[in-house]
Amino acid sequence: MIEALANVLHVLGVLIWIGGMFYTLFVFRPSLQILKPEERLNLVLQAMGRFFRYVWIAILLLFLTGAYRVHLHIHSYLFEIKLIIYFLMVAVFSYIYFFLYKKLPKIPNLEKPNLINKIIVLIKLNFGLGLLVILLIELYKKGV
Repeated sequence: MIEALANVLHVLGVLIWIGGMFYTLFVFRPSLQILKPEERLNLVLQAMGRFFRYVWIAILLLFLTGAYRVHLHIHSYLFEIKLIIYFLMVAVFSYIYFFLYKKLPKIPNLEKPNLINKIIVLIKLNFGLGLLVILLIELYKKGV
């Protein structure tokens, strides 16, 4: 029962984080083009604030459920690579959140699009890393 709950919570964390990045990159961001620049900026700031709160929840869920289940996979090099990538993703997100996103309210509006573009580049990086983690897990499940 606890194992099943840990699995569900782990998958939920993945869905929130990877799914949220997919939505941001391929649905939300392209749809912003219909708005005026100042409306676009306000909406992006609101959306990032909401999404980033859920990313912190996802990171916590993934850490706790992963820590609970680590004994099952500790002897796999694929699992070790997955852990390294997870911590790299957390580091990238922490940089986005604390050093870029938190700076947005304090800088002039003319500089905000450039900073948001830096955030988007890092979200693309994390999205790619997240897909790599999914691939590694599938390879692990197949016994590679």
